[in-house]
Amino acid sequence: MGTLLKCYKPLFSIRFSPFPNSLRSLQFSTRSFNHPKRRNPIRRCFTSLSTSSQPLINGKTVEPEIPSSDLWLHNTMSKKKELFKPKVEGQVGMYVCGVTAYDLSHIGHARVYVTFDVLYRYLKHLGYEVCYVRNFTDVDDKIIARANELGEDPINLSRRYCDEFNQDMVHLQCLPPSVEPRVSDHMPQIIDMIKQIVDNGYAYRVEGDVFFAVEKFPHYGQLSGRKVEDNRAGERVAVDSRKRNPADFALWKASFMRNIMIHLCHAFSSLFVPNQSAKEGEPFWESPWGPGRPGWHIECSAMSAAYLGYTFDIHGGGMDLVFPHHENEIAQSCAACKQSNVGYWIHNGFVTIDSEKMSKSLGNFFTIRQVGYRSLSSTSFETFLNGNSLSISNQLL
Repeated sequence: MGTLLKCYKPLFSIRFSPFPNSLRSLQFSTRSFNHPKRRNPIRRCFTSLSTSSQPLINGKTVEPEIPSSDLWLHNTMSKKKELFKPKVEGQVGMYVCGVTAYDLSHIGHARVYVTFDVLYRYLKHLGYEVCYVRNFTDVDDKIIARANELGEDPINLSRRYCDEFNQDMVHLQCLPPSVEPRVSDHMPQIIDMIKQIVDNGYAYRVEGDVFFAVEKFPHYGQLSGRKVEDNRAGERVAVDSRKRNPADFALWKASFMRNIMIHLCHAFSSLFVPNQSAKEGEPFWESPWGPGRPGWHIECSAMSAAYLGYTFDIHGGGMDLVFPHHENEIAQSCAACKQSNVGYWIHNGFVTIDSEKMSKSLGNFFTIRQVGYRSLSSTSFETFLNGNSLSISNQLL
């Protein structure tokens, strides 16, 4: 592993007031979230009973059994249940990957965020001070394609659907996270992390694009169990003949206008290969590699590091994110900082329609509003979403 020039530190720590709905609930200080003043967590649910209220058996006072506050989580990394122990006593850092905001959210999304809302509430119930970060992806190919289709600015389109998503979460009675960062607001952190990865020898530049070289990271596949040679182009891996390895993934994508300039410079060259990562009408930002925008995976590595540091307790999302998204996050974060470590990788199961995964790309989805607003009360809908297995029939709906 190459020499690391630096490691990220959180932008700020987050303290909480005892009033969850207060506008003053977030107070920022310059101390690292990973090294705040420690506070002992509540170890049990009930206070001690008085002697007069304790039961008698055969004339003897029987001490009541104290409910256990142990929390066991299934860790996707170890493939087994593990007793939860935070890295800092009394505090928990949790990052959950949020939606790509280009349409109304479906009940598969609802299951993810209801699941982690329950975990968030339970951690708070146990007495932990929780910093819950859930991002919005507002820069993405799907957003750009939808915006072009509607003749709308991509950032404005995404902002509108972020607001719609938050309305759905209110209906589902999910608590708001501590922080809801957006990709478009964190471009300096994303660019800095890509520079660090390049400087450490884990990425390479092709024209205006930057790709992560998976062969440089020997632990690639540790979360999903996949081998590099199994990651064939076209199977959840983008096809691009310019990559050294089909499994390499984009950290930075050159803008459409830069592509035009490259094309003009190579107009008379038979060796020119069009940049397949650019999208017409896309937003772009200046970078050391030219104007462009970040790839999908780098955003969560950069934003989790910005708010929680490189080492934190829980990283969560749906099962579909295990590969490639979370696998690539691990590679990126470790390439930028060798101390990077997440204690527990937590993933919830799919919602299926007629035995097929619910997905916008498959067109077999029902929005939260179609099902939750009309068919069930919010409480009933939450109970339904927290079931062990969610398989729905089109005929039922």
